Amino acid sequence: MRSRDDAWIALDRSFKTFMDSLGHLTEEELTASDVVGRWSVKDVVAHVWSWVDEAVQTAKAWQGKRPWQEGVGYDDGWNEKQVQSRAALPLINVVDGLTGAHRRFMHLLDMTEDAELAKVGKAPWDEEMTLVDFFYSMAGHYQEHAVDLKNYQERCLECD
Repeated sequence: MRSRDDAWIALDRSFKTFMDSLGHLTEEELTASDVVGRWSVKDVVAHVWSWVDEAVQTAKAWQGKRPWQEGVGYDDGWNEKQVQSRAALPLINVVDGLTGAHRRFMHLLDMTEDAELAKVGKAPWDEEMTLVDFFYSMAGHYQEHAVDLKNYQERCLECD
């Protein structure tokens, strides 16, 4: 089992990498579509935000009932619905939303008792793991999309 520090460091580093990947994109690149599939950079940020919000709720109810998850398939349809729910927001608001959600998630990690972090529950994607491993897994989500944005930036450089 990973430690709280492992999860904290992984989340912190991966979030910073993700946010830094935004800083390396031009205004034109930030608003272009088809960055990842049909999604723009803003859509990718909205997607990550939706998952961090979901992770906060999930972590709070780790071994309890989660009525909002009953019958939900965390699939492309769910992801698209979450992105569309934030589509009208300006990019800065989406980035701020993600930043706030990340801070809440990190605070929750800081405040959770060690005994709770060791408890096994089910992630929204139906995988059993300890709560600390769930926190840690979210760092991988940041990293995955930081790579997407880096790949997009490299494709843009090749086009210049």
